[in-house]
Amino acid sequence: MTVVEKIRSIAARGASFLVRSAHDTAGNVAVIFALVLPLIIMITLGGVDISRASTVKMNLQDALDAATLAAARSQFTDDARITEIGLNSLRANLAPFSDIQLLEEQTSFRLNISTGAVEADTRVSVDTLVADIVLPPYGAALDDRLLVRARSEVLRSNNRIEVALVLDNTGSMSGQKLTNTKAAAIDLINRLEAADGRSIETDAIKISLVPFSQTVRVHQGGTNSPPTWMSNATTHTGGGAWSSSTNPHSMFSTAVGRFTLFQNLGTTWGGCVEARPQPFDIRDTAPSSGDQRTMFVPYFAPDEPDRGDYPNFSTWQNWQYEGNNYLNDGRPGSNSSSPFSSATARNNEWFARLRNTAKYVPTSGLNTGFGPNKGCNLQPLIRLTDDYSALRAAVNNMTANGNTNVPLGAMWGWHTLSPNAPFGDGRPYNSERLQKIIIIMTDGENVMSDTNSPSDGAYNGLGYIWQNRLGITSGNADTRRSRMDGRLDHPTAGTEDLCGNMKDSGIQVYTVAVQVDSASQTLLRRCASSDDHYFPVDSASGIGAAFDRIAGAIENLRISR
Repeated sequence: MTVVEKIRSIAARGASFLVRSAHDTAGNVAVIFALVLPLIIMITLGGVDISRASTVKMNLQDALDAATLAAARSQFTDDARITEIGLNSLRANLAPFSDIQLLEEQTSFRLNISTGAVEADTRVSVDTLVADIVLPPYGAALDDRLLVRARSEVLRSNNRIEVALVLDNTGSMSGQKLTNTKAAAIDLINRLEAADGRSIETDAIKISLVPFSQTVRVHQGGTNSPPTWMSNATTHTGGGAWSSSTNPHSMFSTAVGRFTLFQNLGTTWGGCVEARPQPFDIRDTAPSSGDQRTMFVPYFAPDEPDRGDYPNFSTWQNWQYEGNNYLNDGRPGSNSSSPFSSATARNNEWFARLRNTAKYVPTSGLNTGFGPNKGCNLQPLIRLTDDYSALRAAVNNMTANGNTNVPLGAMWGWHTLSPNAPFGDGRPYNSERLQKIIIIMTDGENVMSDTNSPSDGAYNGLGYIWQNRLGITSGNADTRRSRMDGRLDHPTAGTEDLCGNMKDSGIQVYTVAVQVDSASQTLLRRCASSDDHYFPVDSASGIGAAFDRIAGAIENLRISR
């Protein structure tokens, strides 16, 4: 019998006695008072016990909620192991309350297979102030201990989750920053693997990995028989044409496909890509051979002009040499002592040498540091998968090199989540119980190099600046950065940008800004889905904490009762 039931019983007997006394003319006030006083005392003291029981109930509920959450966060699905985790946590949570005795034989934790919820039920006993007291004519007042019960339920998320890890692998990430990024990414992968293991859904969590620098390596490479979504077209109709003798933005003087040039060199494509022309550089439009602007272009760094004897890593007269001279230009005359009649003539000679396709003949010694694949020494991306071992291995193999192109990396993160080609691995947008998430981590500003040469910069995933892929054919470093920033997240409301397009597709965008300047902080804060999705990091040591908070949010557990 509970405390309340005991007091109600005493009160009922007391009331009955008073009614009888009221009809007894022989009764007197003293007798009535003598009989009622113990009842008043018991009700008062019993009220104290009820108040204590209420406090115990509140403390017990908090302790059980925390223990149930711990059990639900574990990777176990069998009740015995879940109970072990929950009970250990509950014991620890109740340790500060010495007057509470946990009844372990009446405590249970179980997984409800149909709902995915971990359900807990427990009882404790508490000492009473009014214990084993007998009050004639009412009998025993209260037991010496009270039973208090609590229940809790934590719902293990039944959402399916797709996560793209877009990680900066540029040269500035070398050292401790890359080391800490690897550790943080692997920890996040481990936590999501554990969450996947305790889910009642199949394929509950999948993760992709997109290392990026000035380009993205979307394929293992080593082939000139590329996927169907890669282009070997000889002409290009979008901004930054590469094979048209009449287009001033063309890379080559004659129409030739990129893969054809790889074959002519006797080498193979390294697996990296360039940005699609605007607006497809920030859209999830499936590639179609009927519209070459939508196709993906193999990264091909052209041979740059000689300086006298081939190959010579130096300068043209007063010009910075870009450092990727891997072929003999095949043109007569010396260019080492200003043999030109004017600056225009010298400029024309530069581009005649740069655009010459006849020089692409079998050549040895080409690699990702020298040749058409220069800058493609990245870890290849990992498509959406639940092969967590492969993900961890890829993270461990990441290296730091090159400049920063956040829009290109983020766009390929989106491609890995998309239900559309080139991969088509993601579930359809707006599917029930589906959450798509992209995590963009960078430590630098967008860069398209600005140098003193006719090419006006080193080749990268946007080609050369004069190819007009950013909507400009020249400009200083700040102008180029501003254009790249605008492709990621434009400061003018209503202007199409990548972050807005991803969010409009239902993707949650997290951004982690590691030691970046104020302009990049503003950019990445705007790109994130909310301020709670933006994580500024002041030092390499803070990378792990940022990823830890993101992992906690993704685990998506909640107390339901």
